[in-house]
Amino acid sequence: MSNTPTLSLDQLLGTPPPPGLPMDSIQAMRWGAKHPPKDPQASFVGKVVMISGANSGIGYHAAEKFAKLGASKVILAVRSPAKGYVAKEQIEAAMRRNEKCDDIVVMQLDMSDFESVKQFATKLEEVTVDGLDVAILNAGIAAPNYTVIETTGWESSLQVNVLSTALLAIRLMPLLRRAAARSGQPSQLTMTGSAGSLSVTPADIPIDAPSVLQALNEPRSFGIRSTYVISKLLVLYIMRGLIDNYSETVSPDGPMCQNTRLPISVAINVICPGYTITNIGQGGPYYMTVINKLLQMYGGRSAEEGSRSLVSAALLGVNGHGKFWSHDTFVDQGYMVTSEEGQNLQARVWKEIHDICMTQL
Repeated sequence: MSNTPTLSLDQLLGTPPPPGLPMDSIQAMRWGAKHPPKDPQASFVGKVVMISGANSGIGYHAAEKFAKLGASKVILAVRSPAKGYVAKEQIEAAMRRNEKCDDIVVMQLDMSDFESVKQFATKLEEVTVDGLDVAILNAGIAAPNYTVIETTGWESSLQVNVLSTALLAIRLMPLLRRAAARSGQPSQLTMTGSAGSLSVTPADIPIDAPSVLQALNEPRSFGIRSTYVISKLLVLYIMRGLIDNYSETVSPDGPMCQNTRLPISVAINVICPGYTITNIGQGGPYYMTVINKLLQMYGGRSAEEGSRSLVSAALLGVNGHGKFWSHDTFVDQGYMVTSEEGQNLQARVWKEIHDICMTQL
């Protein structure tokens, strides 16, 4: 794949959804199923790529694509090593003779456990001595019921989708910066979000509580859908916080971000893969399972189609820094991010998230 060209932004951009189509609507699901993202064919030769949640769903298919596109090392970060090795064998079997990935590495990562996140990050430093070019933080859950992680005290969605995601991103920053210094180009950090976050309103957030996160952690705040979409809104908040605290470089001649006009060492974005047919959310009430299956039949993309957005997001570089990527286009991040009220809430919640992460460093 060494002869595969780098794609320009114009080549990555696709046909956007019709104007006025609510991105979190059933109509948008249907449109997305009929208009899957492009399958980007670009070179990742020489790149070290890490994907969490890589043994199934869009994470698995993204890992397969990165391997086929020539990445020198693809790291499968998985909760179950046994399933990770099965995924590795499947990826190797799927590769054609002219497709080469020097190394596919399976590493254990349990996002429900801060200690596992820290151990993973420490071990990753040992296997990526030259740095990490691309980090795809894709692991996430749609909790079917209210569950508190005993070792941390946090509701499972907040733990996995928010706190561990933020902690892992922070721990990976030195490796991402190291790769950027080596290559002279920004490394890439991509997190999986959801267009469902656009449906969140101020009334859904306990704004008046002394601690927003602690209030969201209470049983009365839990809802199968509401907790999931709020956690994905907080992923957008994490992106903004990481950009403010971690992505810029002190080098004045580094690559420039079009949004801030400041040099950056790590380009950070969030993607929505569209409504995708995966096993996320399994184990919920029977009626939710039926509804989910019907929605998948009506407007579901395949996991392979959804994974394309993870790969294209990794190619956006400074063009995608601080942006929300879905359906091969940049999507408005919604009132809860862009408004003054949303920005104030973001700063407040990010401080809570960051303070918790600092206790784990």
